[in-house]
Amino acid sequence: MEKKELKRKIKETFTYKSEDVHPGTRWKTYLLCIILLTVLCALLVRFAYLQIIKGEEYQEKAYQQQNSWRTISADRGTITDRNGNVLAVSIAANIVTIDPYVIRNTDKNNPGYKEKVAGGLSSILDVEYDEILEMISAKKSRYKVVAEKVDISVGDEVEKWIKDKKIKGVYVDEDSVRYYPNGRLASHLIGITGKDDQGLLGGIESTFDKYLSGTPGRIITAVDVYGNELPYDEVTRLDPVNGYDVVMTIDATIQKMVEEELKNAIDTYGAQRGGTIVVMKPETAEILAMASYPDYDLNDPYAKPDSIQDDNWNGHTTQDVQTLYATVWRNKALVDTYEPGSTFKSITSAIGLEENLITATSPVSDAPYSLAGWTIHCWRKNGDHGNETFEEAVKNSCNPVFSKLAVEKIGIPCYYRYIKAFGFNDKTGIELEGEAGSIFHSNPTDIDLAVTAFGQRIQITPIQLATAYCAIANGGYLRTPLIVKEVVNSDGLVIKKYNENTVRQVISGSTSKTLLSILEQVVADGTGSNAYVAGYRVTGKTGTSETLTTDTDGRYIVSFCGIAPADNPELVILVVLDHPTVGSASGGRQAAPVAGNLFDKILTYMEVERRYTDLDDENMMVKSYVPKIVGMTVKDAADLLGKKGFSFTLADADGDYDTTIVTEQIPAPNTYINSNSKVIIYTKENPVKFTVTVPKLIGMTLQEANDLLSELGLNMKADNIGVVISQSIEPGTKVEKGSVITITLENNDTEAFG
Repeated sequence: MEKKELKRKIKETFTYKSEDVHPGTRWKTYLLCIILLTVLCALLVRFAYLQIIKGEEYQEKAYQQQNSWRTISADRGTITDRNGNVLAVSIAANIVTIDPYVIRNTDKNNPGYKEKVAGGLSSILDVEYDEILEMISAKKSRYKVVAEKVDISVGDEVEKWIKDKKIKGVYVDEDSVRYYPNGRLASHLIGITGKDDQGLLGGIESTFDKYLSGTPGRIITAVDVYGNELPYDEVTRLDPVNGYDVVMTIDATIQKMVEEELKNAIDTYGAQRGGTIVVMKPETAEILAMASYPDYDLNDPYAKPDSIQDDNWNGHTTQDVQTLYATVWRNKALVDTYEPGSTFKSITSAIGLEENLITATSPVSDAPYSLAGWTIHCWRKNGDHGNETFEEAVKNSCNPVFSKLAVEKIGIPCYYRYIKAFGFNDKTGIELEGEAGSIFHSNPTDIDLAVTAFGQRIQITPIQLATAYCAIANGGYLRTPLIVKEVVNSDGLVIKKYNENTVRQVISGSTSKTLLSILEQVVADGTGSNAYVAGYRVTGKTGTSETLTTDTDGRYIVSFCGIAPADNPELVILVVLDHPTVGSASGGRQAAPVAGNLFDKILTYMEVERRYTDLDDENMMVKSYVPKIVGMTVKDAADLLGKKGFSFTLADADGDYDTTIVTEQIPAPNTYINSNSKVIIYTKENPVKFTVTVPKLIGMTLQEANDLLSELGLNMKADNIGVVISQSIEPGTKVEKGSVITITLENNDTEAFG
């Protein structure tokens, strides 16, 4: 009984009764549970946030704390011409970097270490000591570049210093430096690279930067809490991926010819504002060469231009860079606009022929043309050319004829529709940066049309005109100019190919042929005769145009745009010279000879066969190499000379032609002279030479000069037609009979304006 009572009392004592708990205590318990649950949920949310949302970021930070890396530059792709000649290439170099964190920590246990590092690097790399100390003090960056594009030999010296002095925190890695093997060649087309290897100045380096630049690599190492590389961990290397190679359409040999000819022309004619030449392949619109002068050295692009007189030149100041952009960095073929003058008459002619409003034989008059209070005269100072055919008007470059054709027959709507069709309202789309647009009248009147017809009071770019002439040459198809053929990888696999892009057909094939035939007469016997090249049937049109400063400083722009050969066009060449100051400004006298020289050189280089015409024979322009006849019998020598188009004179023969041996000849073998020249043959040992006195030829016509030289037993070499303006041997000089006199001629009937 007692036992049961005891159990009951114990049970009552330890049994919880809610009615015995104070109400305030109960709510405190509930609140505590809620707080604990809230904290737990917050911790779970925070954990999820850190692991899921921010997990990748913190993982990256942890990786950065546990590892360090340095960048390895990728080599830019190589730029070549169409034949594989290297124009731009990356060559091996080094980059020297420091880890300020490692150097500062080392300095704590080894005072003076910072100064030791700064002094050593300054001595080897020729970098300011204080500048390196400032880099070491930087706390926001893991690595600092002390020097880049460092020569390999200098990089080796730094590595030796690191090893010998047991230096920590200094690294030498691979880098590359851009090198241009040909210096100034095609500088405006290629462009340069900046410190970060990005392309600059609007050339291929810039336009094709995304293909050339490649992907940098990395060197990754594990580090301790102080940033020191862990010796037992492997270094991970992620190799860079080099850029793609770019194959341009230009031919380095042609480009060199063009640049030399342009520089010579600017020096000869004193062109104060330089000039430009564009050479294109009309069938595809490929650029074979494009030169502007002044130019610059790709390996030293910030050098002071020759025209600048400034002893404080730096090259990198804002003012200096602006000067460079305005002078040597300027690709005049793309960014400069100019009045094309009479070269634009080819466009007017194409419109009239295509619309069947004119033919080559249509009668026209060069009489002055009055319109809207203005009178348009012929450029000829001694009167107009009078009544003539349209072909003769083109040959004579008669301004009134083109104004009347445009205003009275073509009309404003039709004319400006063709302006657009020929691409003059738009940029050409060439793959180079900075191309300018043209300027035409927005609401043209008849007088606007009248002057536009002969290329005045409008502004176009040289590349626009050259591209339009390609359409005239190739049967009427306007195509986008090409400067790049293809982009290839290191294995030679073509990544991207650039094919001809036909924009539209502007004129018919028959109009193209007719116009080429008319323009051939301009060179054969007109204002462009100084571009004449025997055997290559050059066609084209000259131009002489005013500028905004013509009245104040006499600035004219002279030009010539030509096509050759006329029957199978291989080249379009545009020559533009800005402000010639030697001689009267004239496209015929100053630009046409430059184009003629280039047609001769380039077509010969391209191995285009010369096909001589009756006109070449008439102008005595057919040339041949004098064969070697020494050692042959007189009979065999005579036969060979006859086959080559030469006659001969036997100076001292006494014996039989079948047995007498030739001992000497004048001109010497392989002399390149006009056919029908006479070779003097000697058959005796140490013969007595006949001499004659060189006459004065200046002022004579080609025929007069040839007749006089032939009468004296001398030979002539001439490359164009017109009136003699210089001769290779001074009048009054005694020379051996048979000697060659080289003469230079100019057609004085070239337009002075228009």
